[in-house]
Amino acid sequence: MGRSISSQRSGRTAVQDTVSRRSRRASEPPPFEVNLSPFSEEERRLILSVVKRDLELRCMEKQRLKKIRRGLLLEDSKAPLSLPGAARNCTICSSQFLMLINPRVTCDLCKRDVCKRCSKVYSEDLLCSICSRDVFYKAMVCQWFYSNTSKQSSGCASDAIVKSLFRDNLPGLNDLTDEQMYDTITRYLGPNRRTYVNGEFITPEVMQKIQNEQIRLFHKKYKGIKSSALADLLKVRANAQVGDSKINEVEIEATTARFLQQTREALTQLLKMLCITEEKYNVTLDLPRKQPTGSQVLAIVQRQVEHIVGHTIEVRRHHSLPFK
Repeated sequence: MGRSISSQRSGRTAVQDTVSRRSRRASEPPPFEVNLSPFSEEERRLILSVVKRDLELRCMEKQRLKKIRRGLLLEDSKAPLSLPGAARNCTICSSQFLMLINPRVTCDLCKRDVCKRCSKVYSEDLLCSICSRDVFYKAMVCQWFYSNTSKQSSGCASDAIVKSLFRDNLPGLNDLTDEQMYDTITRYLGPNRRTYVNGEFITPEVMQKIQNEQIRLFHKKYKGIKSSALADLLKVRANAQVGDSKINEVEIEATTARFLQQTREALTQLLKMLCITEEKYNVTLDLPRKQPTGSQVLAIVQRQVEHIVGHTIEVRRHHSLPFK
C-alpha cells in the first residue's frame, strides 16, 4: 500500500514537472531563425556587411562597458571597508569628518563611512559615490552583460543570420564571442582592409582621412616656403637697380637653393609620415600585400608633386626612399 502511494506521488510529480517544462517552453519566445538560401551570393554579402557593422558596434560597446567596470573596481579597491561609525575620515576622499561642517554618513549598501560630498540619495537610500555609480552601471549594461560575457546574445537577428550561413561549416558557432564572429565574417567577405584592434575599428576611410590631413599639412608648409622664397626674390629684384649684378645673382642662387632644400625636406617629412601611417595600418591586417609600402607611398607623393609642378614626372622606383 505504501509503495502504491509513493509511486502515485512520484508519478504526479513527474507529470507536474513535464507540464511545467512544457509551459516554460511555450512561454519562451521561439528562436529567431533566418533562411538565406533564397538569396544570391551578392545579396548575402550585402546582408553580412550590415551584420558586420552591428557586430562592430556591439564589440565597441562591450569594450566601453568593460573600461567603466575596471574603473569602478579600481576605485572600490582604493576605498577601505570599516565598521560603521569607526572611521574618522571619508573612505573615498579622505577628508576629515567635522560635526555640522563635514558630517559622517554611512552608505546603506556597502556600509562605508563617507562625507556628504561623496554620497548621493538614490531611491530613498543613501549611497556612496562608488555604489551609486555601480547601480547606474548595472542599470546601463543590464544583467546579461556580466552574467556571461562569452555569449549571451543568441537572440540577436545578426547572430541568427550568421548561424544560418555558417551552420554547416562551423558547428560550434554558438560558443563564439562577438569578436570571433566578426573575424569569421571578415574572412568570409574577403580582404576589405578593415580590422578590429584593441577595441577600435580601423577602416580605409579613417586611413584616408589621416593621409589627407598629412597631405594638407604638406601643402600648407610648401605654400609658406614658396611665399618666403618669392618675398626674398622680390627683395633681390628691388636691390638689383642699385646694387652689383654679381651679388644679386649670388643671392638669387642662394634663395633658389634654400627653396629647393626646404621643399625637399618637406617632401621627405611627408614620405616619412605616410610610410608610418601605411605601415601601422598594414601590420594590423592579416592579408597579403599587393605591393610594398614604399611603392604605395611613392605613388601618393608623385601625384602631389605632379600637382605642384603642373606636369607628369617619372620616379625611379628601384631606388630606396631617402630615409631609413
